[in-house]
Amino acid sequence: MPDSAPLLTCHALPPGEDFLPTAARLILPFIQTPAGSGPDLGQRRLIVPGLPLASELRRELGRESGRSNGGPLFLPPCETLARWAGTVMLENPPLPESERLLLLRQALAERGWFDDGALWGVAAEMAALFDELTTHAVALPGDEAAFLAQLEAAYRLRASAPLAFEARVVHELWRVLASLGRPDAPGAYALRLARLVEAASAPLVVILDGPPDSACAPAEREFFARYAERQPVLLLHPQHRVADPAPLARLLATAWPAADEVPPLAERAAALSAELSAEPAASAFATTPAGPLSGRLAILAARGREQEARAAAATVLGWLAEGKRRIALIAQDRLVARRVRALLERREVLVADEAGWKLSTSRAGAAIDGLLETTAANVYYRDLLDLLKSPFLFDDVEEGLRKAAVFTLERAVRDANARSGLGAMGRALEHKAPPGAAARLAGELLNRVAVAVRILSGRDTGIADWAGRLERALEAVGAISRLGDDAAGAVILDLLARRREELGASEARFGFSVWRDWLNRELESETFRDHSIDSPVTMTHLAAARLRPFEAALILGGDAERLRPAEPPAAFFNQAVRQELGLPTRAVAQERLRQDLSLLLASVPQVVVTWQSEQEGEACLLAPELDRLSALHRFAWGDGLQGLAPRLPDPPESDTARPGPTRQPLPSVAATQVPARVSVSAYGTLVACPYRFFARHILGLGELEEVSEEMEKRDYGELVHKVLERFHGEFPSLSGVTDAAALARLQALTEEVFAPAINDNYLALGWRLRWEKRQTPYLAWQRRWEEEGWRWERAEWPLARRLSLGDGGEVELYGRIDRADRGPEGLALLDYKTRSRSALKAHLEEDVQLAAYAVLAGGVDEVAHRAAYLALDDDKVEAVSAAEDLAAAAAAQSARLTESLAAMRAGSPLPAHGATRICDYCEMAGLCRRDYF
Repeated sequence: MPDSAPLLTCHALPPGEDFLPTAARLILPFIQTPAGSGPDLGQRRLIVPGLPLASELRRELGRESGRSNGGPLFLPPCETLARWAGTVMLENPPLPESERLLLLRQALAERGWFDDGALWGVAAEMAALFDELTTHAVALPGDEAAFLAQLEAAYRLRASAPLAFEARVVHELWRVLASLGRPDAPGAYALRLARLVEAASAPLVVILDGPPDSACAPAEREFFARYAERQPVLLLHPQHRVADPAPLARLLATAWPAADEVPPLAERAAALSAELSAEPAASAFATTPAGPLSGRLAILAARGREQEARAAAATVLGWLAEGKRRIALIAQDRLVARRVRALLERREVLVADEAGWKLSTSRAGAAIDGLLETTAANVYYRDLLDLLKSPFLFDDVEEGLRKAAVFTLERAVRDANARSGLGAMGRALEHKAPPGAAARLAGELLNRVAVAVRILSGRDTGIADWAGRLERALEAVGAISRLGDDAAGAVILDLLARRREELGASEARFGFSVWRDWLNRELESETFRDHSIDSPVTMTHLAAARLRPFEAALILGGDAERLRPAEPPAAFFNQAVRQELGLPTRAVAQERLRQDLSLLLASVPQVVVTWQSEQEGEACLLAPELDRLSALHRFAWGDGLQGLAPRLPDPPESDTARPGPTRQPLPSVAATQVPARVSVSAYGTLVACPYRFFARHILGLGELEEVSEEMEKRDYGELVHKVLERFHGEFPSLSGVTDAAALARLQALTEEVFAPAINDNYLALGWRLRWEKRQTPYLAWQRRWEEEGWRWERAEWPLARRLSLGDGGEVELYGRIDRADRGPEGLALLDYKTRSRSALKAHLEEDVQLAAYAVLAGGVDEVAHRAAYLALDDDKVEAVSAAEDLAAAAAAQSARLTESLAAMRAGSPLPAHGATRICDYCEMAGLCRRDYF
């Protein structure tokens, strides 16, 4: 502080549990007025580094006042310096941050220094650098002219030095913005502080969370000094750790020395132990039973995120059981913090979250992003379905009806394999959805999404107009009301309204993708907080915990990756550029981190740090600051401060519901639940695994058809089926058709059928070429087949047959036969398979499909004499027959089906006894848990 501040009183207090009580004793006489004079409390101010500390200070002042005189205490306003300065109105309002970013992006685009896709990121990074440049270049100006003069002086001083290209770019654009005549946020802050000095009329009390040189900007330090020329100023701050004689402070200074050249850590530990125990250094390791951090700091290693979260939750619950009511959760790892919060809420312990959550991570943000992604990706089916399932949409539609409509649309889209496009979705709904109220509502919802997409697909326009379009699109899908009722959604709507007002005059025009990038950054930079929760457990960050008298604190994420100095994002302007610009570098941030840890360890009597010693099988490192503390403490006192993660007990209500050992599931169903219609594939499922049949066809848990992202072998087989169906429809027999003509026509049909798939995805050409290699072998087989007397009769033959059950009931078996041929022996059933002969023969003994087809043929008085799979995936096409006596096999499968369903109707269990090759690909494996019984 300057020496020309005669009314400035500064006290450096030892950090620790007595900091606030000591501060209260110093503050109380300073703010009390003489008896009878009447307190002028409206003009006085108590300045604190953060509002959470204000309530703690008021509490201590009340206690100290009660101990001294017992009378009522009238406190002046207690707030932060920035909040007080914000009450000052400037003649020239500052440049809004959103407008500054827009101007920066335009300037960068005009100069062509960076790729267009990176311009918003570069502009944001530059804006952060400009704020730091202004903060460190400006003291306390008298007015706008003095402010601009200071900026020009700083620019000339720094621009005279040789600078790298990136640093010169920053300086040039900084000067361009400064010349606009409208101050940025740090400049406006300095101007407001100058106005407060001019209006100084009452004493001022200031508490800082660190020494003034590190805790205050130049303008703030100048403000305190100039204010003290007019009115008394009492400034209190924690004593620097090097100057503090307390054992804990000396230990921290020994572990984190300020000098570069110091003795090895073991030697420093021995010297410190000797000093504190007043024993010779040679025996220091054995004479002191406990060090300053024993019982005060515990470092708990965990293997993985879940174990860390459970250990943290167990620690918090233990503290609550001990009666602690001021507990801090310091969330260095936000993913672990989310899990800890969920574990605590399951045990009815709410967490007051001061740190807040990014709007981009909220459900409301996800709903808005879903609408934008649906527009950007030409209504890709996954984006559309996720959007329609959002609880924020269609507030005028009853929830149950909406869910039914979305499910109907989803089934139709999957059945039609419609990947993208509103037209494809509409056609899928028209042709694949069963008629009814759900289908009609699905069409209406689809039309409303189409309106929103059209609104967001307009021509280039300004940011403010894009924000207006987004609001209209949200209105079209009925989302405004529910967003407004949601805490995060209301913040997003307010953000859009403010940006429309701030940027309404801008003439810059942007396309959809550029605007979306801007919006994503806005939602990523803004946070929302739920202030409705009052809890003994507070989630906060390390800097916000400074000087607060918590009873216990838990740091989540004490590894080297997460507990490290906070640095601004530097995708383009690295530490070397910052050094050239004269801005604080990593070393300053490192020292600030150590000060934060020092204040926490000094202020909180019990601190626990959890960290993951390994992640996904890879070893992780403890944060260097904690590692040094642990090593020093172990060297000096034999205590490395590290322990085992505690186990989180199960909630009391779960004791009776805890599952026992897993056994083979044996469900049974009522006769009314047994399906009256069974497809051939469902019958195959019943034979392979009764439990899978139960889950799929009785519980209705079968997976919906997947929309093919790329052509798969299943799609390839369907196209080959279509080719052969059309080919044999034209040529039931190849007699009289030359090999060349037959091959040419088969190739032409192949090109026609495969064309849409290739147009959609060029990689499908590989599948067509694969089939073309099999065409000559297929035609050769067809001629041999006809030489045996067989002729093609029909394709895709749908059949159904009713079978009587032993208990008087009936079941309908149905299916579709790929191909039926007629020959001297009668009827032959063929099933095309794009598989090899060996793969088909390997499982032929347990096959039921061909025999079931023979059962279906018997329902129309047709006796199938042959049934075979036609293997189309080898160099030689061959028919693989199912059984020598097809009639006997059909009779056996018919009896097997009727007996199984009759037993099922009688209550027989449906065990999970599938073969390994089936279970490996079964979608019900997580339900039956076969691997665990």
